[in-house]
Amino acid sequence: MAEKKFAGINGAVENEAVSADFEAARSFDKIRVGKRGVYYKDGFKTRYVAYDEMERAFLRVQEVRGRMCCGQAFFAYFRLILVCGGREYDAGMSENEQLMRDALAAVEKNAPGVKIGVAAPTHP
Repeated sequence: MAEKKFAGINGAVENEAVSADFEAARSFDKIRVGKRGVYYKDGFKTRYVAYDEMERAFLRVQEVRGRMCCGQAFFAYFRLILVCGGREYDAGMSENEQLMRDALAAVEKNAPGVKIGVAAPTHP
């Protein structure tokens, strides 16, 4: 198997173990969740976010109202957000809510140290 190059949070990652994890990772549309981290496409790059760099993972729901000639419709898009070093990374978007919930559950299963869900707001 040829070693694949990934764009990590702190630079390029070329590692045989990471390449093998990518190949074995479970696929959720355009997101792959492996034992070592989450993989997703970003332009021409394949991004890799390792679980030990990740602080939190959650779903963000984006609702859009579409106006059409005959009325209006509402659309919902679900994004898997990964928080690393206080910065949010959008790992991918889907209209399939259950698929994104399954991806988040896979992250929770593979990385018990990563907090799942949105942080509670802090008020002064």
